[in-house]
Amino acid sequence: MTKRKSSFYQRVVKTSSSHEFSLIVLIAIALLLRLLWIAYTDFTYEDAFITFRYARQIAEGNGFVYNPGERVYGTTTPLFTLLLTGWLLIPGAEAVTGARLLGLVSAIGTLILLLWTLRRIGTTQFQQLLLIIFIGFSSKFWIMDTGGMEMPLVIFLLSASWYAYVKNKLGWTGVLSGLLLWARVDLLLWPIVLCLMEIFSNSKNALKIAWPTALVYLPWVIFSALYFGSPMPHTITAKWVAYTQLNQDPYLSHLFVFVKWLNPLQIPGQLEVVGILIAFCVVGIAAWQASRIYKQKQLAVLPLFVFLETIKIVLSRATIFSRYFAPAMWAVLILFSLGLGSLLIQLRPVGSRSLFWRSFWALAFLTLFLGLGFRSAERTRITQLYRNEGALKPAGLWLREHSDPGARIQLEPLGYIGYYSERIMIDEVGLVTPQMVELKSQGVLDLDQYLELFQPDYVLIHCDDSLRIQEADNDHVLTTQYVEASSFNPRDFDPGNPGVGPDFDNLGRSSCYEIWGRIEDGSP
Repeated sequence: MTKRKSSFYQRVVKTSSSHEFSLIVLIAIALLLRLLWIAYTDFTYEDAFITFRYARQIAEGNGFVYNPGERVYGTTTPLFTLLLTGWLLIPGAEAVTGARLLGLVSAIGTLILLLWTLRRIGTTQFQQLLLIIFIGFSSKFWIMDTGGMEMPLVIFLLSASWYAYVKNKLGWTGVLSGLLLWARVDLLLWPIVLCLMEIFSNSKNALKIAWPTALVYLPWVIFSALYFGSPMPHTITAKWVAYTQLNQDPYLSHLFVFVKWLNPLQIPGQLEVVGILIAFCVVGIAAWQASRIYKQKQLAVLPLFVFLETIKIVLSRATIFSRYFAPAMWAVLILFSLGLGSLLIQLRPVGSRSLFWRSFWALAFLTLFLGLGFRSAERTRITQLYRNEGALKPAGLWLREHSDPGARIQLEPLGYIGYYSERIMIDEVGLVTPQMVELKSQGVLDLDQYLELFQPDYVLIHCDDSLRIQEADNDHVLTTQYVEASSFNPRDFDPGNPGVGPDFDNLGRSSCYEIWGRIEDGSP
């Protein structure tokens, strides 16, 4: 009897140690893949450079501004901005490196926290393994974790606050939820969901979450109200006016866009139908899992959060930027991993060994994710090579070299050019230019009127838009008051013959820009 107990104990310890080793290896590989992604693609989001410029302005003592002297709340992530500011105070530090470092630390921290949380809840080893694979090996997370934006920090804080909630550390849950709002205020639904879950069982527990959340976020509310004039990010209003108010697509089409993106695999365009089917399978299995755990409040917060996030995104028609879907996808993939893990174990053929069955599926998913991830890396590298490094960054450097320090530049792609030019930006979306938002709200949408009203020293314009204006309107402000000063066309895009339908060179078009300067004092 003693020998049997000893043998059983040894098997358990051996299995547990093997599982621990497998998870450590997977997390290490997940980190390695992100480093390889950086080395191969060198990709950084266009919008990341908006935050980088805010951080640089603060580090240089110019205040929380984008353009010197203009107090516009043009970033939705004060916490990430301030962390980058601290990084830039280190001699020789560079913004892209700091953002990537924060992203990598957050990404690996997320995987570890999720693993701890699932263990606390009592999930199986196979379910834990699947979650590490689905989040750690999805190229959608690779690009977010290394692209210089705040989203990996957001996902980390979501994971950290959920872990604290599962451990019943409600005060820490509130503190971490407050920090989450510092990272992105549009994640307000998360602490609301946590409080709602507690209200039905113990209203005092809800207050234990709500008060720390409010107290942690309150200093930023006070500062932003006094400094910017409003605690609401100006970017929310600007994007609504620029992208959403004229969008009359039915809500179902926005819901479809959202659900389609919840597929953790990057499916090639020619296999779009397959990608859609996988997305609906993911959502279906996640919903099935939600129906099984709705009485467990520690897990039930996830489907409720997804439901409310979906309503928010669809009703606000905020489907133009897929990175907004990441928090909901985080919760969906947790539910999907738990549900799929249960299903696959139940479907195990009679007589087959459990370890072999689990290993087979783990290797199958790893192979699939890696294969599609490499294809995604190539597409991302090309975008970085031609659009970001071949057009936008050189345009910014050209402006820094050839324009006066006080020159005013009107443009739409604000990130790279604004950061590298170090000039005053008038952005056509209105992210840092409130006057532009006011004009759009009044129905003023024409470039001719913008140039007449703002009188910029330089204007950046797509090559095909420039050609269209020159061919159609001899009295346009662009052609009468400006002259072409430089152009950037790394893909040799032909604006006169861009192609039609599937032959249209979208990357070529988005990588082809011209800079026009005013025909006045100091004109090029």
